[in-house]
Amino acid sequence: MSNTGKCFDNARMESFFATLKKEIVYKFKTETMRMETVKSMVFRFIELYYNRKRIYTPNGGYPPLVKRSLYYQENLTQVV
Repeated sequence: MSNTGKCFDNARMESFFATLKKEIVYKFKTETMRMETVKSMVFRFIELYYNRKRIYTPNGGYPPLVKRSLYYQENLTQVV
């Protein structure tokens, strides 16, 4: 993390949590749900939707897992 008052490193996490809140937390009445249910919803959102399907503009329009696999494929072919 950067020093106090310099939020450059924190911008990605703030963006992620804003997306999580807009797409999951605020759409459902999570205050009346059991904690296990909310944890399951958040886990499924992150692992099944956000990392695998959601388009992420800075990655060239690829989801994070797809971009990571493309990166490793390119770097492994250069090494061999």
